[in-house]
Amino acid sequence: MEGTSNSRTDSLIWTDAQLEFLINLLVEQSRLPGMKSGANLKPKACKAISQKMIEQFGPDTVLNIDELFTILKMLVFNLLIISLMAIQGTAWT
Repeated sequence: MEGTSNSRTDSLIWTDAQLEFLINLLVEQSRLPGMKSGANLKPKACKAISQKMIEQFGPDTVLNIDELFTILKMLVFNLLIISLMAIQGTAWT
């Protein structure tokens, strides 16, 4: 992650490796017993994700819950766009 402005969440640039690792952690934590409350991850799951991100990528990858949800919203939005393009038959070049 790299940042260029004062707002940390607005300036995060995630590498593909970081996003892939984060997604795998989210799936892993959501499958562990006691880590979800309904459809949401519990705070202890978010702390575990943050700790594993720090171990893998260093202390600059510290995530709080707001940052985690910001990243997830971005991923969901991107997946929605890709799905719509696939439904409309957009050619990939």
